[in-house]
Amino acid sequence: MKSRPMFRRSPLVPGPSTMTPRQALARRSFLKSVGSGLIALPFVDMLADSVARAADDQPLKFIGIYHPHGVSAEYWAMKDGDTETSFDIAYENCSLAPFDDAATYGKSYKDKIIAIEGIELLSSANGHDTAATILTGSRVSGKPSNLSLDQYLAVTLGLGSSTKVASAALAVGTDGSEAGMTLSYGEGGAPLPKIIDPVKAFDLFFAGFVIGDDPAAAELAARQRALGKSVIDFLDGDINRLRGKVGPREQQKLDQHLTSLRELEKQFEETMSSASCSAPDKPNPAEFPAIKTYNGGEPYYDVITDLMVNILAQAMACDITRFATLYLADLSYAGNPFNLPVDNHGGVAHTYNGSPLGSDGRPSGPGDPATWLPLAKINFYNYSKIAKLMQRLDELGALESTLIYASSDMGNPALHSTRNVPTLLAGGAGGKFQMGRRLRMPADCPDSDPWCTFDSATFSGSPNNKLLVSIAQAFGADIDSFGTQGDPADTTGTLTGL
Repeated sequence: MKSRPMFRRSPLVPGPSTMTPRQALARRSFLKSVGSGLIALPFVDMLADSVARAADDQPLKFIGIYHPHGVSAEYWAMKDGDTETSFDIAYENCSLAPFDDAATYGKSYKDKIIAIEGIELLSSANGHDTAATILTGSRVSGKPSNLSLDQYLAVTLGLGSSTKVASAALAVGTDGSEAGMTLSYGEGGAPLPKIIDPVKAFDLFFAGFVIGDDPAAAELAARQRALGKSVIDFLDGDINRLRGKVGPREQQKLDQHLTSLRELEKQFEETMSSASCSAPDKPNPAEFPAIKTYNGGEPYYDVITDLMVNILAQAMACDITRFATLYLADLSYAGNPFNLPVDNHGGVAHTYNGSPLGSDGRPSGPGDPATWLPLAKINFYNYSKIAKLMQRLDELGALESTLIYASSDMGNPALHSTRNVPTLLAGGAGGKFQMGRRLRMPADCPDSDPWCTFDSATFSGSPNNKLLVSIAQAFGADIDSFGTQGDPADTTGTLTGL
């Protein structure tokens, strides 16, 4: 008679061979900490499985990404024969191809994206100012009227309060606060500063990280933390002394400063490295002698972007932050990876001559195919960086719990059109959305009125406000409206089909 094992793995429990990278890493770390003397005990193996499963029970994280110059719809949109769940993005020159390129990124991430056609950014602004609408869902008049989604989730709902950095705004090339150069906005549409230096981005997340057992590194980190805390304590006391001497309005401003200090104070807390979380290598400034647009930074954009991607992925995996934005740059420099014109704006975006597919469904000629490919190459480049971010998050075990929302400020850039902007959701999204799909929103205008405008009674577009509501609800927000539009109906409800 065969004896039954005292403990048996549940069929619902993943074995070591079926675990995610993060689960496997957590399991190995646990067994290593237990020691060889106890590993043979049957209950230890079960505990290791429990630890591994818990490693994937992570809070949902959000990354908003801007990429410039709209989209070459001819190499982006669904093809004849494509369906919602069965589609090809690996055909020649397809700008979405990086998400189905296992040879370059280790695996295909086609099942971790949702590409959405027909989303409108109702900015009422010049196309180049419309980046401000992507996460605010607000019309733009110099600035948006309300805060951005990342700040609503991280600050208003407090979902970023338990991490070292509540939220972060990173960018490549431009640190300007103009509407077209910023994704993150505080209350009242106040633009938030962006970090464009990879060294400063590293310090934001990993300053105070105790790396390994190096006594000198630990001592230096301790001195830096002590100095930082002493400055914070002084400012804290100074503000509290002033608070009793000013009126209610000034007290409110001081309270805002105190809140900011509390966030800054978290920067000086000790952060220990572990088997599942360690600081990346600190960027070497020699790799990017310049960083800023129009100040010699352009040739180093590729290196800077890769560094930002790696730093951001590690910060998310270490749960140092759960909310971030990344503003990508174009390829406007001599010797860029695709040998495109040095002026991508004038030489590529403005020369794009779209087919009806790329002309908002309006009557048009056949377009000029020679102008489609250069823009598609810019799109391909930016999506390759997003695919690299997904790869890195996946390696670190954080992709399944991350939702990436990537968009541009325009659809057809030659028209400065804010219709049919390239809209991409990526990551595991914590299981909140069914990934691996393509969605096509209903046409904006009826055949009887193909030139309808945003103010026309015939317009029936799909504002990105509804996508923002859907994302907010995925994070547990009890809202049915987000943003500021002339017609409240444009801000209300979730996105159909998502």
